[in-house]
Amino acid sequence: MACPRLLPESVGMVEDRRVIVLPHHVREIPAARVLALYRDAGWWPERTAEQVSSVLGRSPAVGAWDGRDLVGFARAVSDGILRAYVEDVVVSPGWRRREIGRALLAALLGELGPIPVVTLFCPPGLVAYYEGSSFQCTGQVVMHRT
Repeated sequence: MACPRLLPESVGMVEDRRVIVLPHHVREIPAARVLALYRDAGWWPERTAEQVSSVLGRSPAVGAWDGRDLVGFARAVSDGILRAYVEDVVVSPGWRRREIGRALLAALLGELGPIPVVTLFCPPGLVAYYEGSSFQCTGQVVMHRT
């Protein structure tokens, strides 16, 4: 199966030096702020603060901070040894195209350490973006339980 080659809207991003990316174990990421990012992205309306809080305690996660404001978030699901997958990378709409997504992904990969297989799922329009962060398409098909 060939990978779609659509250019992402993120071409030409610039860095914003006010933003710092920190792991959840260094700076706690409040579930309510994660839910606000999800809501702004149109993601996961069914998730609750209790669920997100529980996940934050179990999964590697990083937050992008502008002072007290959470402007981006990424997390992974992992067995801690052999496999991990990037579940969420989300940046507040007003903060996109500033390399924050790449910084989140790099910090998250740092948290995952030497895990040999890290997978992520993305829409076709973001393939080129993630290829710029050392991911590549494979011939595998993603399937979900219905």
